[in-house]
Amino acid sequence: MLPHHLSLKNGRSAIVRTATARDADAWIDTVNSIAAEDVYLMTEQFARPVEDLRRLFNDARPSSSVWMVGEVDGSVVAGADVRRGEHRKNAHTANFGVFVRREFRGLGLGGALLQAGIDWARSVGILKIKLGVFSTNERAIALYHKFGFEEEARLRGEVVLSGRPVDEILMALWLPGSGPATVDPGR
Repeated sequence: MLPHHLSLKNGRSAIVRTATARDADAWIDTVNSIAAEDVYLMTEQFARPVEDLRRLFNDARPSSSVWMVGEVDGSVVAGADVRRGEHRKNAHTANFGVFVRREFRGLGLGGALLQAGIDWARSVGILKIKLGVFSTNERAIALYHKFGFEEEARLRGEVVLSGRPVDEILMALWLPGSGPATVDPGR
């Protein structure tokens, strides 16, 4: 599964791999770079101390979460996390988040991270992956649709971008063979 080597659409090589404590500073720098664009992430700046993130990466339980980075030429340029629901009632679900630096968008790295997250979810018995995306992020929405995600809800005017209200779209992917009718409540 991981690491996964791939050729980007621009011909460069990339690696999708599990994040380690050494990646924490680069993860934060990448998130903050994207947050500064003020159109893709809810956060304006990564708020956790770097030591917390290092500990989170080190202590991640393989059955509960996966933290991944996309690396090009030794630099972290993207990341993703998939985290299982914390309670018995939602342990069959996982929240997914992904981010890619501007200069690496549209090259296949986001899709590779998405596929790696879906593969991890299948391997640990997750039935449903969910995420949120701003309605203005048409490229990401198209990518999620390509992987089978469907809109489940729309939060009207949930964020304000450039002075105007924008919807947040909640999307989900039921993994093959699963779905609302197949969830075992005793799980």
